[in-house]
Amino acid sequence: MFKIFLVILFLILFFFFIYPIILLIYIALPGLEGALLTKSFLESFGLTVLISSAASLVAVVLGVPTAYILTRYNFPLKQIVDALMDIPIVIPHTVVGIMVILAFADYGLGPYLNSLGLKIIDAIPGAIIAVSYLSATYALRSIQSALRLLDPELENVARTLGASPLRSFLYVVLPNISGAIADGALLSWARSVSESGALLVVAYYVILGTRSIYPASIYIYQSYIGVGLADAVKFSAALVLIVISIFLAYRALLGHVRAKGAKG
Repeated sequence: MFKIFLVILFLILFFFFIYPIILLIYIALPGLEGALLTKSFLESFGLTVLISSAASLVAVVLGVPTAYILTRYNFPLKQIVDALMDIPIVIPHTVVGIMVILAFADYGLGPYLNSLGLKIIDAIPGAIIAVSYLSATYALRSIQSALRLLDPELENVARTLGASPLRSFLYVVLPNISGAIADGALLSWARSVSESGALLVVAYYVILGTRSIYPASIYIYQSYIGVGLADAVKFSAALVLIVISIFLAYRALLGHVRAKGAKG
């Protein structure tokens, strides 16, 4: 009975997760090479990688200290602050785009940023802010889980041996959660690559000099509404293949580094 359940579960998972990807790539095969050689698509993907990588870096830089404070220290309203960290997950992404425009373009900090010549709408900084807001939680929670499993006594021992709090953090905590940081960065990056809702509002296209470049998800949407499904399919398949390849290569590299570290 249990084996039958496993087979049914496998079939459900296959048709829910794998089958759509296989079908997408199969239908796109005739035009896949052309999509991968299309200059505008490659520029679009390059822009997406830039935005996603910057957002992933922001997520880690903010996530590490925030996770450490939430895990190691007690302070008033801690549970509320911790719960607030999940808010980006539940807010509709188009609303996040509106929030970014209000906070950093038209109102709030907008006038000050404009006076400094920092453009937010249809610009890389605005895209990074929007995507970072939506993806940082994934890095934070990954790092936080690792910190909860790390015995605080290791830090206490380091401090009794004369290490400062900063030194014990750098040489005791960080090496032990480096894998979780890498996982969090990857999850944040993957989430950023797939973003479209907030970018539809903040950076439908990014103005670089005299050119306008769409983020990859917007590029595919534009292909769909402008040319049709067939055009969108080939670019969708190209994006899926590239992103999955990068994702799997990164995971394989992490696995290799961890295995090497375990042997060492």
